[in-house]
This record gives sequence, C-alpha cells and structure tokens, in this order.
Amino acid sequence: MADTKPSDSQLRVLLAQFLFAHNVDIEALYGALGTDLSNADAEAVSHMAGIIDGVMLATSKIRAHGLDNWTKN
Repeated sequence: MADTKPSDSQLRVLLAQFLFAHNVDIEALYGALGTDLSNADAEAVSHMAGIIDGVMLATSKIRAHGLDNWTKN
C-alpha cells in the first residue's frame, strides 16, 4: 500500500476541522506560535479563513434551526 500524503489544501481543511472541534481560538493560536500573518502565504491564510467562516456559519445555523432544517434558513 502506497503512502499518500494529503495536499496542502486537504491539510488546511483537516487543521480547520481539528481547531474547530477543540474550540481553539485562531488568533490566540497565532499569538502563541509567534506567527506574523503578514509573512504567511496569502492564499493559505485566505483558504483557512474561508473554511473557518463556513464551519462557523453552518454551526450557528444548526444551533438556531436544528440539524434537519439548518440549510433551509
């Protein structure tokens, strides 16, 4: 069985899922790591932000309308 590594995009999705599942505050994480976003890859930062925004929006709609109706509202 060959080892297949996830793409950069897949890794970002996995990281976003992990952070969300563990309620990790992204800004606090960046601060703790000493990360300066002005030096980060703009595409990667944008992609992560989009994923996190989407997960947060879906979660808030699920909380407000329930799992079966969140997409209808």
